[in-house]
Amino acid sequence: MEEEAHDKYLLAGRIAARVMEQALRKIKPGRKLLELANFVESEIVELGARPAFPVNISVNEIAAHYSPTAWDSSTFERGDLVKLDIGVHIDGYIADIARSVVVGGGENELIRASEEALRRAIEVIKPGVKTSEIGAIVEKTIRSYGLKPVENLTGHMLSRYSLHSGITVPNVRTRHGDMLREGDVLAIEPFATSGAGRVVDEREAIIFRYLRDRPLRLKESRIILGYVKDHFGALPFAERWIAHLAPRHRLHMALRELAYSGAIYAYKILREKQRAPVAQAEHTVIVTNDGCEVTTRREEI
Repeated sequence: MEEEAHDKYLLAGRIAARVMEQALRKIKPGRKLLELANFVESEIVELGARPAFPVNISVNEIAAHYSPTAWDSSTFERGDLVKLDIGVHIDGYIADIARSVVVGGGENELIRASEEALRRAIEVIKPGVKTSEIGAIVEKTIRSYGLKPVENLTGHMLSRYSLHSGITVPNVRTRHGDMLREGDVLAIEPFATSGAGRVVDEREAIIFRYLRDRPLRLKESRIILGYVKDHFGALPFAERWIAHLAPRHRLHMALRELAYSGAIYAYKILREKQRAPVAQAEHTVIVTNDGCEVTTRREEI
């Protein structure tokens, strides 16, 4: 990896870790999810970076892909299990970090299981290790708590301006795996649950990604597609990031047309199949010649 790319990965990771640390302190009973989202994304920009994706604030049985809309009035309730997933990029070099916390404080086996699985996975990462080996360690660790890993959510390789580039890193034992190489950048993210160990799609999508130009009927659709292509490229964007482009009902009509036409990809909100709570832990790592370097640990910027 070139030195410039390496330095930008590290800086993005440090910013992500710093914002995460600040944001977790703001998760309190009665606070709006939208307030937290606005803080996270504005703080990333204040520190000289850009969001790599809309901050995910997924509560209880919602595992991923929830980010408040511009009109979201929901608040944190005491005892909620919150997964905060933050993405940061510097010139396209991405850091991805996630933590889970119980609103109002308290111990939680799901959080402990996901965090231990993450630690154990990171310990074995080095060139030549297969992703299937990492999945086996994650699964064994989470099952040792009497819980289940979420089998259809995975970690993923990162590359410049791409959140899912090439290989995936399973959270369960698999028959085949990809071999890690020096210089690979990976987001490792175990999910633990007391439910079925699978997520299903909800009907709603709040996060989207530009795919291609397409012929469109609605004027608002054409405006939105041009805007997201110019401002976000291949990285995901939130509905609230484009709320200023059209009245609410027209915005929703345009997003439906854009998704149906294949111009954008809609990330459906993901819910645990049995509506059981889910915890998540995540770090970004760079594979080195004898191990790995965690980019998303807190250091001074």
